[in-house]
Amino acid sequence: RRLQNQKQNAEAMEIFKDVDKRFPQGVYGDLARARIKSAAGDFAGAASDAKKAQATAPTDAQKQSIQALITRLEAKQDVNK
Repeated sequence: RRLQNQKQNAEAMEIFKDVDKRFPQGVYGDLARARIKSAAGDFAGAASDAKKAQATAPTDAQKQSIQALITRLEAKQDVNK
């Protein structure tokens, strides 16, 4: 996310791809996939991955922050911006 804030989106996407490869079955991999799909305009796919992440998130605070991402994705907004 810090790279995105610094307007280094291509580098951020590479990091998200690495996270997806390292943690394919966990909350971090699901969120990375959601961000990659969101950047590509696949909001339905991104929302699906975000919902998977929310289901496996260990804390209520994480579940709430992921819900905010899901809401934006369902409104067809890129969560990377």
